[in-house]
This record gives sequence, C-alpha cells and structure tokens, in this order.
Amino acid sequence: MSKIKIGFVTVASVYEVGVDEAEKLMDMAIENLQNKGLAVIAAKPVLTNHSNLNAIIKQLKNEDICLLVLMNGTWTADSLQVDLIKSINKHTLLWALPYPATYSLASVIHVGSILSELGIPFSYVYGTPDDEQAINKVIQTARIAKLAELWKHMKVGKIGRRFTWRTAGPTDITYDELDLKLSQGITAVHIDIDELFLLVKNITDKTAKGFINHLKQQGKLGVIEVEEKILIDAVKVYFAVKELMKKYDLDALTIECYPRYSGLDNLASALLADEGIVSLCEGDLSHAALTLILQRLTNKPAALLEPVKILDSENALILRHEGSGAPSLSENISEVHLKPAGNGKGIIIFSSIKPTKVTLATIFGKRENYKMCILTGQTLKLSEADIDRYGGGLVTKLKVSTNVRKLVDKLMSLGVDHHMILIFGNVTNELTEFCKMVKIEPMLL
Repeated sequence: MSKIKIGFVTVASVYEVGVDEAEKLMDMAIENLQNKGLAVIAAKPVLTNHSNLNAIIKQLKNEDICLLVLMNGTWTADSLQVDLIKSINKHTLLWALPYPATYSLASVIHVGSILSELGIPFSYVYGTPDDEQAINKVIQTARIAKLAELWKHMKVGKIGRRFTWRTAGPTDITYDELDLKLSQGITAVHIDIDELFLLVKNITDKTAKGFINHLKQQGKLGVIEVEEKILIDAVKVYFAVKELMKKYDLDALTIECYPRYSGLDNLASALLADEGIVSLCEGDLSHAALTLILQRLTNKPAALLEPVKILDSENALILRHEGSGAPSLSENISEVHLKPAGNGKGIIIFSSIKPTKVTLATIFGKRENYKMCILTGQTLKLSEADIDRYGGGLVTKLKVSTNVRKLVDKLMSLGVDHHMILIFGNVTNELTEFCKMVKIEPMLL
C-alpha cells in the first residue's frame, strides 16, 4: 500500500520573533513525520509573503496530497494563509507552536476563526515538532483525510435489474443518486444483474470446489448445512463479484438481492469483507460507501445490521440481518453455520458478533443536509439458541450506555435509517473528524 502523502508549509513573518528558527522547526517536524511513515512534500522556503506563494501553490497542486499541514512559525498575515488554503483546496491542519514570543498559537486561533466564518473545515494541533502526541495527531488526521478524499471520488457498483434503475425519474441515474454525487462526490455505476449471472455461469465447478477446499483447510467456512451445489454456486458469486469490481474499477459494490435473490450474495459478501472488500446487500449505495470507510479506518470487517428488538431489562438492542457477516466477526468459527436461504438457492450465515466494544454508524439525509448518526456500545455473548430465537442470520445483542428506550426515541425523532454499519472499537472521534472533512453533520447518541 502506498504511503499517505501530505503537503507541509511553514509560514512566518519577518517582523516577528522566531522567524529565523521557523525552517529548522519545519525540518524537525517533517523528519519525525517521515519516520512515522508519511510521505511529506515540503514546500520551501518558509512562506513569509505573497512573492513566493504561487510557486508553493503550483508545487503542491502537482502532488496528490490529501492534507495540507500549515505550521505557524510566528504570527503571520491571515490573507497569506487563507489564500494558500483556498488555492490548495485540501483539508488543512493548522500547527500551533508552544513558544509565547512567536504568537504562533494566537495566529492559529485567528486563522481558524476566519476559516470558520468562510465555512472551510480545518483541524489543528498544538505542540513542538518532536512532541509525539502532536505527531500522532497529524498522522491520524492524514489517515482520515485520505479516507475523505476516497469518499469524494468513490465509485460504487450497483448490481440489479435494468428496470430498477429508473425508480425516481426518466433518467438512468435516479435523483437520489445524482444528489449523492453532487453533494458528496460518490458515483453509482449501474451493472445489470444478468452480467453477474453470466460470469457465474462461466466459472467452472472445479474452480469453485478448489476454493471451497482451500477455505475448509483455512477454517473459514464454519459448519456447512447446505447442499454442495448451493455452496458451489455461492462461491461462484464470490468470484464473479471480484471480476466485476476489477472490470469497472470499483471501490465498493452493492447488489439488489432482496427480495427476489435473497441469499444470493451472502457468502460472497462475508468472505470479501474478511479480505477488506465491500460487497453489500440490498442495493444500499450510501451504506456500501460508509462500510468501505469504516473498514479502511480500522482494517477490520464491518457488518450491516438492523434494530429488531428492545430488551428493556438488559438496556440493550437486538440487531440482525439476513446473514452476510464475515466469519471473523464471530468469537469462534465453530459458531458460524451456513444454512439454506428461504428460496432454496442461496445461503444465510447464522452467526453472532463476538463480545467487544463497537461503533455503529448510519448515514441519511439529502442534498446539503446529510447526517451521520454514531453510537457506541458493547456486544454481548449469544448462544445458538439465542440466534434462532431472534430470527437467525447475523445477530448481536448491543448493550448501550444511555436508556435504550430514549435511544430508540431519538433514532425515530431524527429520522435515522434502519440500516446500520457495525465496526469493532470506538471510532467516534475519527468519524466525527471525517464528517467535518466531508461536510456531513455528525450526530452522537
């Protein structure tokens, strides 16, 4: 994987104390960031006036950076910094230095106030160039900025029947998809499901069986309770999905499987999730995009779930979905059961999510009013009997910190979507920062 590339500019004023030390501090910071694995494009010399501004802008715009780090070596003219930030047009992290004589912190606060007035999102860090906490903040911000750039240019395949493309108007792209592209940058790539079926047909049983044997040897299939032909067909879908993603150069993909093709892509989605690849069920474009962001953020598989039951006595929610959860989401592969779907053609994966701290996120809204609802909780152990009792498929019990009834009331009052994406760990801060970068309103529950 290529290194994350950032631009680094230091500004200073020839009239302020500290201007002579600015470049040395810049070099120290760059060395520490490079030692941590970032690719840093250093724009030199120190920017002190507009005379060399255009040269620095040209240098950085020719590089594929995802973040502009702007170190304030001293108090510096706000016009110089704002012109640079607007011209580069990448997320900016303002770096304030803890040296009182330089007025660096005051300069960062001042520029931050102007950016806020202009509606330009930014981040900031405070510390010396060798402050490990400050260095880690820059690295974390760069990682999230890289994901924000991915979000703004993401291509998500949407596999379905041709007639479903025109669900909201006379054009091939629906108005909702056009809205998502214009406001967020995400592009829907329509693929007729017959193309998927043709690829499946051309994959040999021998190829599928060979991969099934490999999965069994690796202990990645769990307990198989379906006929061999159903398993073979499901594995063929896995290969076909990978081929379509390669053919159309997709970042993620979603299949309109429900209700006609329920179970068609569950096994493929599960196996691909453990490979870091997103193939989401039910034609959910925006949540396929969100799933990719969560998986790239944590390097762990995410899961699509829906709230189905309130447990007042345990202050918990039961969430489930048809059954496309990655095998690694479970505590033990022996707890994963491959069962036939209701139509007798696909697979439903019965499993539960291992007990751990998790974050759930869902995206909803329109136009300039997109929102992301974010909540955290603790998943609890479920038995096989519990999974059956709560409807089967992928099931989890989520214990929440707030009153569960009030939580559901809040979800309803906000108009939150029923699809939620679960990821291991508490990534609330990271998602909040991401939302700021892509101009989505975060709503923490």
